[in-house]
Amino acid sequence: MPYPPDHKPRTHARIVQVASRLFREAGFQATGVDRLMSAAGLTRGGFYAHFRDKTQLLVESLELVLDESRANLLERGLGELEGEAWARAAAKRYLSPEHRQAPGDGCPVPALGAEVARAPRSVQRAFAARLDGILTGMAARLGGGAAGRRRAIQLLSSWVGALLLSRAVGERRLGEEILAATRDPPAERRRRAG
Repeated sequence: MPYPPDHKPRTHARIVQVASRLFREAGFQATGVDRLMSAAGLTRGGFYAHFRDKTQLLVESLELVLDESRANLLERGLGELEGEAWARAAAKRYLSPEHRQAPGDGCPVPALGAEVARAPRSVQRAFAARLDGILTGMAARLGGGAAGRRRAIQLLSSWVGALLLSRAVGERRLGEEILAATRDPPAERRRRAG
């Protein structure tokens, strides 16, 4: 019995989805094709019917999860917010204990950024294009122009760094302290109290 016409695209999408999770959980280099295909419920031989190589899969999975990250930061309940109200709400979402505990479901930047820096140019180009889109959206929420762009870069860089550090320490208390300090810096606490 032949496969339905949408079988190959659905299988391809499933592999990309599974890879995006495994890459964020274990890292790109540590995730072999055998493990990946087994997790997708497929055999190793099927991999090459969908992808030229693992690098192509990394590009597609980064595009998928960076688009999800963009939606998490700019939509999904945050669509009407602007300025510092948006920045506070987005920081609260990004720097949450839940995000810290679930790297396989979260932003790929802290999970895969170091590997992307060592990856082929095709990976870096795809990463840069999607990241630029996130920064452009953030900058628009922060008033636009050069100042909005600069603030967007500052915020995202501090959030990514805080999430990475909070995971790297391996200790819940210290990890959550790092997230809280970045999510609610002293100047912000003073401004709300005054």
